[in-house]
Amino acid sequence: MRLSYLSYLFKKIKEGDILIVPRIVYRYLALYLSRKLGKSLTGPLHGTIIANYNCNLRCGMCDLWKRPSSYSKDGKIGLTTLEMKKLIDDYKAIGTTGIGFTGGEPLLRKDMLDLISYCNKKGILTHLSTNGFVIDKIMAEKIIKSRLDSISFSLDGVDAKIHDKSRGVKGSYDKVIQALKNMIKLKKQLKSNIVIIVVCLISKNNLDQVLDLIDLLKKIGIDNISFIPFHDIGLLAKGKETMSSFKIKEDEINKLDKLIDELIKIRKKQKIIENSSNYLELFKSCFRGLPLPIKCYAGYVTIAVDGYGDIYPCFPRAEIGKAPELGVAQNPINIRDVSLKKYWYSNHLKEVRKDIKNCRKCYWNNQTEINLLFNKPKSNQII
Repeated sequence: MRLSYLSYLFKKIKEGDILIVPRIVYRYLALYLSRKLGKSLTGPLHGTIIANYNCNLRCGMCDLWKRPSSYSKDGKIGLTTLEMKKLIDDYKAIGTTGIGFTGGEPLLRKDMLDLISYCNKKGILTHLSTNGFVIDKIMAEKIIKSRLDSISFSLDGVDAKIHDKSRGVKGSYDKVIQALKNMIKLKKQLKSNIVIIVVCLISKNNLDQVLDLIDLLKKIGIDNISFIPFHDIGLLAKGKETMSSFKIKEDEINKLDKLIDELIKIRKKQKIIENSSNYLELFKSCFRGLPLPIKCYAGYVTIAVDGYGDIYPCFPRAEIGKAPELGVAQNPINIRDVSLKKYWYSNHLKEVRKDIKNCRKCYWNNQTEINLLFNKPKSNQII
């Protein structure tokens, strides 16, 4: 949502909101000091709602789609529409700028577009992450009419076999390509300002296809492409072995370094790459298995709630779940027991923030890009 936030800023300035800049400066300082002082001085910049864990794909790098069956056995019940809207009210009450809806596949929730429209009425920026599988022309029109600010599609290359293999369902490549074309066509017809993004997971599978993917997406007409490095903290947390089909090996590191350098060059010349140069540079650390070399602001600039009401400081923690071996031992608090509004200023969240203050385990795109707003790697640091 990085560009959505910038678009929001420019929109407000254009509308004559002369106080928007000092408000943003104040917000930035308040967020920076919140982590330093160990208490909330303002609300989060970015909220995540994991709308559901249900998914129509079976991605090899993810096991969130397995949770509904196990949660059902445990007697857990998903949040209703009314509970979701109360959650959105609380996000608004604590001063959240934008909400990203993710999953699973969030569009498998029948009320998904209603929730997006509700956020819009509250003045909250919205983003939707999707695999595109259910976005036909009718759904594309509904999404645009919901006034969603930005939408991202998962696409891992120009080779259908590679994408389908990593996503676990044959035909998923063709589905996402058609979904992109549907959205782009309707965006033009309806004169919408929605930002259409492709998110590409860089892994061993597609190192040779990334540059070709950029060329393909230029022709299709998307607004931006965003990259994220493969790292398997979620699966490792559950005692599974690193997946050799995704992890870049030592003899491929030089190829990775050259690719990242080329992406940074492209980014400086063209607007299509959404990532910051600093974030792309961090991929080199990630694929070398090094800890994140910057401070994490999770729990201050971000807060996440899943479709069952469990609260996490960030999306990566929700993905990992409970994993004592990774320092994620606390049981999440549920919004059915304590509202998000009360929880934001609670002693429990203070303790969670202490627990994660030194966390350097993930390079998740949204979280790390926000972290980079408050610090950046030293120029002489080996990455």
